[in-house]
Amino acid sequence: MKKCAAVLTSLIVLTGCQSTPPEADPGSARFNSPEVHSQPFKLKLSLGTDKGRTIPIEGAPLDSNNSESFASAEMSLGGGFSAKHQSGKADKWSIKYQISGQYAETAQAGNISHAIALGYLSDQESGLVENSSNNSPATRKDWKLDHDLIDVSWITGYRLSDELLVYGGAFYQFGEIDGAYYRTVSDGCSESHASECTLSHFSDDGSTYGLSLSIEYAINKHLSYSVEAIRSHSNWFNRKEKDTLVNGKVTYQF
Repeated sequence: MKKCAAVLTSLIVLTGCQSTPPEADPGSARFNSPEVHSQPFKLKLSLGTDKGRTIPIEGAPLDSNNSESFASAEMSLGGGFSAKHQSGKADKWSIKYQISGQYAETAQAGNISHAIALGYLSDQESGLVENSSNNSPATRKDWKLDHDLIDVSWITGYRLSDELLVYGGAFYQFGEIDGAYYRTVSDGCSESHASECTLSHFSDDGSTYGLSLSIEYAINKHLSYSVEAIRSHSNWFNRKEKDTLVNGKVTYQF
């Protein structure tokens, strides 16, 4: 998501900062395997891509899909539970429970597994928007928003071989955006986003739902590579958008 530092002084000309309206983009990367280690404290670290399309407020034009990287850490808790933190376009904390199927360390070809996951996503964005017309000089406003989401998903997997696992499922995200516009430092504010410089507030309740399909290939017992396709339907700022995205990741299992 395009971001700009909105710290200006009256003697500095704004350079290198693009006018960007408030926008929503919590990312798309999921990579939730339904196979969990039965023993606690088994750690997996991952690096990958997190693609998304920003959905801006006030009818501004849609951007093309953009990609950022993400990092995640997942640890088994025992009894089919695991906990995960993912940091990319948004911070995501989640807990997963494997309902049925063989656990990760014993899973063999033909294994069918099911799991459910519950997550919380949080994202903060800020930027600067510039309004201009033929009859008046351009005006600039800082903005800042908090994006909070609950994520619920069902995951099903089928192990084709000891090395190859195919999994996917349905997900639903819902939550809210709370934000505000502020006067800029060049307009007399002591600091960016100071409460005394608030011009107006905005908020929105929205949701995203869709399907995901992933293929995971184990290079050896520690290293694996995954590719994931996501089809999503989003409704934020009263704009309904559909998207198909592909992400990849590399995982190291300790």
